[in-house]
Amino acid sequence: MTSAGAAPVAVSVDVSALGKRGAPLGRGGEATVRELSHFSVPTWKGPLVYKEYRRPHEDPARLRKIVRLREQLTPARRAVLDRIAAWPLRVVEDAGDVVGLVMPRIPDDYFADVLSPTGKRLRFPRDVESLFIAPRLAARLKHQVPTDEQRISVCRDFAAALAFLHDELDVAFGDINHANELYRLGPKTGVLLIDCDGVRPRGVVTMHKQLNTPDWVPPEGGVLNPETDRYKLGLFVLRCLAPGAFGAAQVDPGAAAGVLDQEGQSLLRDALGAVPAARPTAARWRSYLNTVLGDYDDPPELTDAKTTRRFVLRGQPVEIAWTARRAVEIEVRAEGRSVTSDGRAGSGTIAVDLLSTGFIQVRARNDVGEDTTLLGPVAVLEPPQQTSMPVLLPPVVFPELDDAMPVLSLPEPPAPALLPPPAIAVSEPQAATALRMRVALAPPFSTSEIIGAGPVFSFDRTTPAEEAP
Repeated sequence: MTSAGAAPVAVSVDVSALGKRGAPLGRGGEATVRELSHFSVPTWKGPLVYKEYRRPHEDPARLRKIVRLREQLTPARRAVLDRIAAWPLRVVEDAGDVVGLVMPRIPDDYFADVLSPTGKRLRFPRDVESLFIAPRLAARLKHQVPTDEQRISVCRDFAAALAFLHDELDVAFGDINHANELYRLGPKTGVLLIDCDGVRPRGVVTMHKQLNTPDWVPPEGGVLNPETDRYKLGLFVLRCLAPGAFGAAQVDPGAAAGVLDQEGQSLLRDALGAVPAARPTAARWRSYLNTVLGDYDDPPELTDAKTTRRFVLRGQPVEIAWTARRAVEIEVRAEGRSVTSDGRAGSGTIAVDLLSTGFIQVRARNDVGEDTTLLGPVAVLEPPQQTSMPVLLPPVVFPELDDAMPVLSLPEPPAPALLPPPAIAVSEPQAATALRMRVALAPPFSTSEIIGAGPVFSFDRTTPAEEAP
């Protein structure tokens, strides 16, 4: 954390060493910020400003400790602090009184052009309050409207900044509100903490009471500390991810139910709860939000991996079921061949072909590291094959069957019944009588039985008296 063997650095300068100050860049209730062009700090390469207090500060010892914290960091850790905070660089004194601070100037990408009610475009620091309003209103005011992914990324950046203050510097930021944090969206998101002269190093007793901003008051009230920072971090996440009407005053964690998964909702409920010790740390929020974004700051954890079967036929795949945390990619390797899959889903299955009995390696990877396990061995069996085999059979001689067949005697069929020939009777012709020919059929048939059987002839000689008139 600190530079080994570094010589003590004078953290205070006299106001006369600042040189000529420029025009005011901004004014607040307690101080005026002016451009500082004729002064430099050895450990800072960018432009500077002078924050001039309206009256001498009542807690100079704490301000000197804040400046000294930065100077004690290694160059790499100091660069991290300079990226996330406009941290005081020097305490400015005048006749023993602390009258101001030398601070980094806010980078241009943390400013935005805002449309005033009169239609005039004004340039202001891009504070996080614009993240809490409804997107349509933000667009109408010419604010850059972030995507859902950018909102999660800004929350991650804020959590990372607080985690650095809590874990690396052992300080509480204190007055987290809608105006003390700035943000940027592109090309890469970021959060910049400002008004850092109000931070509270652990163990420092001060007479200067730091107050909470309305709508940012923790349930327990009292002294501001890392636990109250964690409550306000929860408010920031809630209001950033669930913007809308009255979004800057939102306190219901259920408003983000459609944005956060089950784990995120649980973190949010604990953060906004009344039990300070149960609130998740800023580092826990950073890790969770990194997981949501797929940008991990810890190696992956392969929580489970197993094969769905212990043996398989050659040519058939074996499946590996896996579960992992913080994994970007899952790789399954066997016999010099590998199959990869997206690991961000948290679980899944991968099929791999085995040609011979052996072990299977499963590896979870992300940009930070990897976690590996070995499964098996899995037995590969040869599939059954069909083989033609000659079979010797004795010769089979079939007997002659002609003589062996039985002779069947069938009865003679009955002779068809013969009809007697028709009898034809011829009578002598008689005068004045009709010649009649009758054909007698045996057996006799009725008229209805012979219809359609053929013509029936009947000859008769009738007498004139019998003829029709």
